[in-house]
Amino acid sequence: MTPRHPVAPVIRCGRFRVVPGPDPMSTLKRALAILDLFSLETPVLTAEEIISRLAYSAPTGYRYIRDLSDLGYLLRMTGGGYKLGPRIIELDHLIIDGDPVLAVARPIMREVVDQVGGDVLLSVIHGLRILNIHHERGPDELGIPHGRGRAHPLFRGATAKTIVAFLPRKDQRRLYEAHPDEILDLGLGGTLAEFTGKLDQIRVQGFYLGVGEISPERAGIAVPVFQEDRRVFGALTVTFLATRLNTIAQDRTAALLQSAARRIESLALATRMKEQAPAA
Repeated sequence: MTPRHPVAPVIRCGRFRVVPGPDPMSTLKRALAILDLFSLETPVLTAEEIISRLAYSAPTGYRYIRDLSDLGYLLRMTGGGYKLGPRIIELDHLIIDGDPVLAVARPIMREVVDQVGGDVLLSVIHGLRILNIHHERGPDELGIPHGRGRAHPLFRGATAKTIVAFLPRKDQRRLYEAHPDEILDLGLGGTLAEFTGKLDQIRVQGFYLGVGEISPERAGIAVPVFQEDRRVFGALTVTFLATRLNTIAQDRTAALLQSAARRIESLALATRMKEQAPAA
């Protein structure tokens, strides 16, 4: 059965009866949910597929698709399918140019590449997604599909495990409750206590070394990056061929990454404070 909007309550005002219209924020969320359907596996969807997957009525679904297309968030393809539109690219360009973290991080990440070799990634967590926001390539051809916007598995690899280890306990609990079977299968614990215990070990160490967890021929070392309120923002990761493990000084590399992360944090904060300072 197609889901229906809840019946709006009737509000009495003297002799008049007022029926509120649909909640505009609810309508906006339903329209934007269409964008979440697109992925590497499904870069193009027909209108019928969109409407079916979200269980919208046909008039509502077509209206949302038309509005998103008019605004540039969707682009109609020859043959009738839809893909993400050019407005997404414009917004990403604005984010890159206006992000103080990226502005200060890129040259620092380049320094790490020059000193360690390998590729260096800056990744963030948003909701239940861990995404790369910048990738500095090193001298080796690692074949890493980790460009901007690429998602990481939540519980595999140095980047993800480092970020999850430094999340608040309530967020770790939420992740465990949403993915208990996956966490168990990956050997991260059969109970919440076992899961958080393993994360605490990473937290105490201050970094995580992962070997072959995402790709058998690669390894990575990651450290957390924090916001000014000390909440974890993301992770700074150097990834390299696993055959180099014997030549990589793990503690020294972790210390270098930690120093780079602290520089990114302090310079980003200084930039934000400068931007927010009242004009003289």
